[in-house]
Amino acid sequence: MAGVKLSQTEMQYINMLLRVVNVSVKDCIVDEENNRVIYVVAQGQAGLAIGRRGSNIARLKELIAKDVEIVEYSPDMRTFIKNCFLPIVVREIKFQERRNGTIVKVKVDSKDTGRAIGRNGKNINRVKKLVTRQFDVQDVLIEQ
Repeated sequence: MAGVKLSQTEMQYINMLLRVVNVSVKDCIVDEENNRVIYVVAQGQAGLAIGRRGSNIARLKELIAKDVEIVEYSPDMRTFIKNCFLPIVVREIKFQERRNGTIVKVKVDSKDTGRAIGRNGKNINRVKKLVTRQFDVQDVLIEQ
C-alpha cells in the first residue's frame, strides 16, 4: 500500500462495518460531497461484506445514513482497477510512466464510458482516490 492513513471518522465507519459483518477492511474513504462511504475489503470478502441480496449494505446504510460502496482489494493493480469499475467491464489497462509518476489509462466499451465517468465525474474520481491510495500511481484516466 502507498501509505494509507485513516482519519478518526474513517476508523469510526470501519468499526460500524465490523459491527454489521466480520470482514477484513483495508481502507475506507468518506466522500461527503457524494454522501457515501467507500470500503475496500480484503480479497475474497466482497460478497460477505455485501451480504445476501445486499442485506449488510442495507443495514449499514440505515446506521450511517449514507450510501455504501464495497470494493474488493487485490494486490495486483490491474485486478484492483477492474474491481473499482465493477459492474463495468474494463477492456484494457495501460500504464504510462511520466516524470511525475505513473498514469493509468483505462479503456471501456464506448457504451459504458458515461457510466465509468459518472455524473460530475463521481465514478472516475472514486477510482482515482482508491487507486492512488493503494498503489504508487499519479492519475487514472478513461481512454476513448
